[in-house]
Amino acid sequence: MSDRAYVDPAHPPTMLGTDPGAPGPSAPPGGDPSPDRARRAVAAASIGTALEWYDFFLYGTAAALVFPTLFFPGEDPMTGVLLSFAVFATGFLARPLGGLAAGYLGDRFGRRSTLLGTLLVMGIATSLIGLLPTYAQVGALAPVLLVLLRLAQGAATGGEWGGAVLLALESAPGRPGVRGGLIQSALYVGLILGNLAFVVLVAVLDEQQLLTWGWRVPFLVSIVLVGVGVYLRRRVDESPEFTALLEERRTSRHPLGEVLQRPRNVLAVFLVRAGQNTTFYLVSVFCLSYAAGLGLERWVTLTALLLGAGIAVVACPVWGRIGERVGSARLTIAALAGLAVIAVPLFLALDTGSAVLVIGVVALVIGVVNTAADGVQPMWFASLFDARVRYSGITIGREAGAIVGGGLSPLLAAWLVATTGHWWPVAALMIVAAALGIVGALLTRKG
Repeated sequence: MSDRAYVDPAHPPTMLGTDPGAPGPSAPPGGDPSPDRARRAVAAASIGTALEWYDFFLYGTAAALVFPTLFFPGEDPMTGVLLSFAVFATGFLARPLGGLAAGYLGDRFGRRSTLLGTLLVMGIATSLIGLLPTYAQVGALAPVLLVLLRLAQGAATGGEWGGAVLLALESAPGRPGVRGGLIQSALYVGLILGNLAFVVLVAVLDEQQLLTWGWRVPFLVSIVLVGVGVYLRRRVDESPEFTALLEERRTSRHPLGEVLQRPRNVLAVFLVRAGQNTTFYLVSVFCLSYAAGLGLERWVTLTALLLGAGIAVVACPVWGRIGERVGSARLTIAALAGLAVIAVPLFLALDTGSAVLVIGVVALVIGVVNTAADGVQPMWFASLFDARVRYSGITIGREAGAIVGGGLSPLLAAWLVATTGHWWPVAALMIVAAALGIVGALLTRKG
């Protein structure tokens, strides 16, 4: 198990020392090492990530709240939910494919240009979802179109996180936990925006208005927000480390093949993400539907998600800094163990029907326990791979884990509850997933 300093891999050895906060070289090769450059890179990566994940999480909220009625109205309520979550899962199935393409392009031609592409694809796909006809208007064509656009969303998301992390971390030496934590904070900002959009709609519109036209508004707004993200990313320079690789003609011609020659860390990243993503999406997506089935009003679970994500925005850089001191793997193992312990109390709290208790427990799981594992992952995962293949290495493991953890877990949980009539199999699923993530953390080795 290894937590190594994230320093400039363009100057071998790529990772030095045991303190991930140890300063790297005074001037990154291939570009301006000034603090202004680093701040611009972090800002462009973070804001673009927030906007892209707003789009992705927006679908998750709509899948739980309105899509079963709009796109699968002929089914009984539970079947409609299952079908809606099945479409939700298609986005995760596309993420590794998008990640493979983005990893290759990012390692061959640059982080910045690849990130511009992922942002544009996501913005266009999300806006088109807002223009989709419903089942009542065009019949079975409506869910088919929804699936295709969800696939495009997933492909774009698959290349986003790895590129944003590298643009931020490779821009300057020092404090990788904090800068990486800011990228994770941006992800939760996207979660807040995606859910806040529906909180506002539920508050100001009646049911008929929400289902007729209101649900479209957050999707259509995406094109404006993505325009802002593209503008910011066009103003930032390429990563100095990648620029150095280009200047020295040391980029990898076949990054995927090269990184898979030593697949241990790819497998480790896969297991960590599969384990943690399962618990996160069960709480942030499935619990919305489960709580609604118990009669809890929509504002309760939406408020719980917003509060948890708000805490996470602040907590991610803090956990990143703590990870620099205590070690990323140790902190991740502790966080995953905490997620396993809290699985049963989470569902007991949901069953009480108490708004205060539900909000408190869900916010604790998302904002504190889950975030302890999330905050250190940019620094940690980046430290496991050489700069030549880093984009591919991070993305392959992480996005493959997303299929299992994010795409399938809400669907599997809905099926388990429908089959057994009880939440205990879902709690067991969370515990097993956390254990799987711990195994992954123990597998990591120096690349």
